[in-house]
Amino acid sequence: MYFSQQLIAFVAATLVTSSLTSPVKPLTRPFNCNDPKQGVNKNCWNELKVEEHLTDWVAHLPARCKKGEAWSVCYDRVATTNLEQDCTQINSTKCQPLDPNFPYIHPQWYYGAYNTWSINNFFTSWYKAIDIIAKEYPAVIINASNPEDIDTFLAFKNNGQTSIDVALRNLIIKTDSEPQRDALMAAISEYPSTVKYDSNNIETANPPVAALLKTRLAQLLKHVESDLPAFLAMAAEGAFSQPKRLSEGAIIGKVSGISGSLV
Repeated sequence: MYFSQQLIAFVAATLVTSSLTSPVKPLTRPFNCNDPKQGVNKNCWNELKVEEHLTDWVAHLPARCKKGEAWSVCYDRVATTNLEQDCTQINSTKCQPLDPNFPYIHPQWYYGAYNTWSINNFFTSWYKAIDIIAKEYPAVIINASNPEDIDTFLAFKNNGQTSIDVALRNLIIKTDSEPQRDALMAAISEYPSTVKYDSNNIETANPPVAALLKTRLAQLLKHVESDLPAFLAMAAEGAFSQPKRLSEGAIIGKVSGISGSLV
């Protein structure tokens, strides 16, 4: 079979052009858990054995830790050399984001300190969101404060006195920030509040339900950041070792029916 020189040249040119224009998938490098500059990845929590690291560190608290202070405060001070870092307080300027360029002792320390900040940021977002919702969408708080199912029976039995955790759970369940949402729900169950409000008079409750919700979040955060088992339960499986987190704007959007998302 005979092929003309022109045909051969045309086919060759077509093949070259095709190879040049065909999309080439970029090479994806595996995430390096040992390099904080790459950011955070939930799989690194287990890969770096952060839970074992924190458990061992708390079991042998160094002498530099102050008597009576939360383990996380001492840990963050050692990890970041920031003497003011304190993530036990909600909505506090003392809990600062971490610098990935800082020469950490070991990547485990970066993830340990990152989680104290990330969990604080999560609680603080809820704290701020509830404050705004109470002012701009008060009906959302009122609706969440109405007990349902078994809680209705308990409220009736206790003359309307309802645990503040009922209202908090009814708000949290409206978001879709798994696994962080599920970790918060579990923390509420493990460390229940004794504070109650009168579900028969929600609109005139004193103090207001929104104020009780904010106080409850602050109390729960302090417990999580001070009690290592509670902290490890929340941070398990890298739930808070990821760059995306629920902002107050996203929370407001979800619980009030306005669009919202992780940022």
